Amino acid sequence: MVADHLACFTPKAGDGIFLPAGTVHAFGSGVVLFEVQQNSDVTFRLYDWDRVDASTSQLRTLQVEQAMACIDFSQQALVPVLPAMEETTPVARERLFECEYFSLWRLRGNVPFSVGAAGVARLVVCIGRTGQVEHRGASYYMEPGGVLLPPAVLGPCLFRPRGEVSVLEVALPHSL
Repeated sequence: MVADHLACFTPKAGDGIFLPAGTVHAFGSGVVLFEVQQNSDVTFRLYDWDRVDASTSQLRTLQVEQAMACIDFSQQALVPVLPAMEETTPVARERLFECEYFSLWRLRGNVPFSVGAAGVARLVVCIGRTGQVEHRGASYYMEPGGVLLPPAVLGPCLFRPRGEVSVLEVALPHSL
């Protein structure tokens, strides 16, 4: 079976994994993830754990040849990244990833803190607890799973958490 030849690990809440193109990957049940990726509708199934397509009652289609052509066989086993702490006050700001395609930070805290940057659009994702993003008298409520894309012209905004909050902030390459 294909799965017997793959490296695997049990993720912990908060783990970050960078999956370069060509990486064979799957996520087990009970895993909630945030994925930054290029706009693409291409997924090739190498193996599918015998899942059935609900609309046809048949096993889901595999694309083994296409998948094999895309795999980067030179990759080593992947492990969670060790976040780089960039600041601790007023909020813990950890850089999880910085590559040619995007940068991703995790911010955690219970006091108001800044999100966004001058002249740069940054995606803000609330992943734990709730809060509000405020700018010039406007307020936008955020709950877990909520996403906000403040326009670049806004610059920094204030995130006012309700309790200990976790937020992801994504910057595109031109804003690195």
